[in-house]
Amino acid sequence: MDVTEAIIKFLITAMVVGVPLFGLTLRFSLNPLVEAFIRLKESQHGGMEVRLLRERVAHMERLLEAHGLMDDHLPVSLRPGAPERLPAVSPLKDRERV
Repeated sequence: MDVTEAIIKFLITAMVVGVPLFGLTLRFSLNPLVEAFIRLKESQHGGMEVRLLRERVAHMERLLEAHGLMDDHLPVSLRPGAPERLPAVSPLKDRERV
């Protein structure tokens, strides 16, 4: 067996066995890092969605309060900027249906 032939056999064997093992090693070692990066991006994107959802809920609450359909659970002193008013206790037939 020639020296060059032995080197060629060693390199071919190393490539056939080593490259897939190296790829699997990289895949399993980088998997937690990639998942953490994906979750970070989702949380940043989700933060905007949560903010928009809060704004929509606040708008719906204002509409319901304007129509007198929302029960007030917080006392007037705890509501920021809410004027004093009597609770909406009217019969259901006088209330507007949504």
